Amino acid sequence: MSLTAIIALISGTAGVWLTIKQNIWCWPVSLIAVVCSIVEFYDQRLFGDMSLQVIYFVLGIFGWFYWNKKKREVFLVQKINTKQFSILVVLTMLQAAVYYRLLIYFNGDRPFLDSILTAASLTATYMMTKKWVENWLAWVLIDVAYVLLYCLKDMWLFALLYFLFAAMALYGWIKWRKTAS
Repeated sequence: MSLTAIIALISGTAGVWLTIKQNIWCWPVSLIAVVCSIVEFYDQRLFGDMSLQVIYFVLGIFGWFYWNKKKREVFLVQKINTKQFSILVVLTMLQAAVYYRLLIYFNGDRPFLDSILTAASLTATYMMTKKWVENWLAWVLIDVAYVLLYCLKDMWLFALLYFLFAAMALYGWIKWRKTAS
């Protein structure tokens, strides 16, 4: 159990909680977890997850600025429409195929699961930035699958973290669904 894993657990949990509360501080707090996760995933040769964290860092900064910009206007939780959902599914599948080839090339561990989860996580992050309530259901599924991946890798703190994320995502869905327009 490394210090970076412990910091990722604490700041990651706090970041999701702040997201549920629609508090803009969710973004900088989550960036701490992202940096710690980059280190851990590199050590475990989970290059898809590591790369995802690098992208999360960029998206975290984007989300922080986007939510800050939107605070001057009405920025409500909304439901995704069927067309948007269909486009996201296709784009997620295309991403997963590309990531799979890259992970095979770089000799990543668990490339199939890692590529699918990486692609789905990016899609769910985009959905969260837009405040689409369905992002939370996506995160429940993604986080449960990550628990499996981290158990297979004996990364028990990250398995615990993603179990907490899944439970919090379910709670987030319940809370955001009540306010969705």
